[in-house]
Amino acid sequence: MKKLTYLVSAIVAAFSATAHAEVSVSGSANVAYVNDVQGNAIGANGSTLDFSLSTTTANGIGISTGLSITVDQDAESGAAAGGGQAVTFTTDGATIVVGDMELGDTPGSVGGVVGNAAGDVGGFDSDVHTGFADDDGYGLSFSTAVGAATVSIGYILEDDGDSRADIDATAAQTMSAVNLSMPLGSYTVSAGIADHSSGEQSSGASVSGSMGGGTLTVGYSTQSLLADSDGTSADLAVAGDSVVMGATYSMALDADTTVSVGYQNAKDADSDSHTRTDLAISRSLGGGASVFLDMRSLSGDTDTNGDGTAMSFGTAVAF
Repeated sequence: MKKLTYLVSAIVAAFSATAHAEVSVSGSANVAYVNDVQGNAIGANGSTLDFSLSTTTANGIGISTGLSITVDQDAESGAAAGGGQAVTFTTDGATIVVGDMELGDTPGSVGGVVGNAAGDVGGFDSDVHTGFADDDGYGLSFSTAVGAATVSIGYILEDDGDSRADIDATAAQTMSAVNLSMPLGSYTVSAGIADHSSGEQSSGASVSGSMGGGTLTVGYSTQSLLADSDGTSADLAVAGDSVVMGATYSMALDADTTVSVGYQNAKDADSDSHTRTDLAISRSLGGGASVFLDMRSLSGDTDTNGDGTAMSFGTAVAF
């Protein structure tokens, strides 16, 4: 532990020695017990170590990037490095990101409230296909406030690119997405559209507002998808529309305890459908630590042993 502290201090000091750079280090850890949909008892740990690097130019432009070392709860392998493939510029209320990014291809899709342990380690496997074949790549995004609204626009130059893109006008696979969020009285409305050069498209919206001492969010999303769009057996047999409808409700029982519930129904062009319900309870222990209990149930068209109920409980800590 002492050697790790010295190492992190040395890294921070090295960056801080530069003229204007700022480096911050944060992290998280979690440990959970999971009972998955097949009744298996699983112990799952995860952790992250995040480095945030930023500076400000003489004329006030902020420039930042970040790197991370992550161990996922749903991965049986060791740590993986990530980040460092995008740079963020901020100026006059606008944010511009250049590099590797993922654009939202299911705007308006809501209904999930559980964490990674129940959601991913739980062993769920639905046959319902939603979302584009690829929504990640090298591109640019721009977001800013327009009055009370927030507008974000993203464009992927090449969906095969991460830290670089070899752009060929005749071969590049591109994607664009536009999202708008604005308050309307006591409610907040978010809407978005996305389009991929392959021909896949999506649109959707969600509305959230206070109700009964908590916050209710309802959403609707539709995606026009291709058949066998990336050559895997998980894709649609026929091209057509997938529809996702869902809702979440979250309420604070006291200053430290939050209860959330979620519901989602999804159907695709193959007439496969599923219904999913979530329950999440979290209680803060102070010092960045909390304990949680999550449950998720899935029914409908799923792969063998891919439906049922999974439960997890454990603790999460932010450092």
